[in-house]
Amino acid sequence: MSMAERTQLDRTQMHPGAMVAPVPGSSALDRVEREIYRVEAFIAGASLVVMLATIVFSVIARYFELPVPNVSELGIVAMAPLTFVGAALCTYARAHISVEIAQQLPSRLLRSIAHAGAMLSQLLFAGIFLYVAWEFFAYAYESNENLIDLGTPVAVPAGFMVAGSALMIVHALADLYRLVTGQPHPGLPNSGGVS
Repeated sequence: MSMAERTQLDRTQMHPGAMVAPVPGSSALDRVEREIYRVEAFIAGASLVVMLATIVFSVIARYFELPVPNVSELGIVAMAPLTFVGAALCTYARAHISVEIAQQLPSRLLRSIAHAGAMLSQLLFAGIFLYVAWEFFAYAYESNENLIDLGTPVAVPAGFMVAGSALMIVHALADLYRLVTGQPHPGLPNSGGVS
């Protein structure tokens, strides 16, 4: 193990919630998870743009009394990927309160236990939510229900609920694996990491 890798490992073990810059020879797991993160960031960003654009368009259409369909439904649908894929993105980025709490603990062992507890709790939550979301998605898909204004299938936002829950599970399992094996978190793509 190189000196840079050892230093990074020490920093991560001292602060299990700390995001660190990726080691040049990072593992296949790290590379795959970073690519998933990039897709999640794109989906969440695009959802936010859709929400903002539909709000602006709706305001303009109402002000000028334009005879156009109500597109605010798209903004409502875009809330699902922003919320649920965004939650998975936050899991990877370690942008949840348990990380902040864990970093305040006095010993490395306590920080590791707190971090493991947070990830196990997140796995439990995401697993239960995945089950519920799958049931909702299956019902929406089979019933072929649509929203009122534009006829958007209800299965679309329900599908993002399923995807977000599954991605939270993937990130939590990867984080637990790193914690158990003593590997550092790969950090956010293009961020240089945060120590």
